[in-house]
Amino acid sequence: MGRGRQKAKQQKIARKLKYLTTDTDYDELAKELSAQEPGTGSVDPFSHEEVQYVHDVDDDVEDAYDGESTAPVDDDLDEYAKWAAEAAAKATSGEMPAVKAAPKPRPIPMPMPSALKPKPAAGK
Repeated sequence: MGRGRQKAKQQKIARKLKYLTTDTDYDELAKELSAQEPGTGSVDPFSHEEVQYVHDVDDDVEDAYDGESTAPVDDDLDEYAKWAAEAAAKATSGEMPAVKAAPKPRPIPMPMPSALKPKPAAGK
């Protein structure tokens, strides 16, 4: 199917939706939605999760102010710290070879269009 046919079909559907008239009684709908029996309000399925989450956050905040960290010590971090200390010691003691600076790169000549090149003086 071609693009023109697709566009025409989409426009036809859009026109139908735009000018579609419905006989909706909004006053009746508002009454129906506002009339709830006592005790039958909307039930939040995650309300117990929220209470638990708030409780956990409060505990974490209290732990943070105790001055003690409850997070486990990561062995990888200790190994990295040991490696970094050894590397720093080698660098300051002269054990590591010095790195030579890279040579300065030469500039690349840019081509110039012939229209911009100076023309040689003719006939003088």
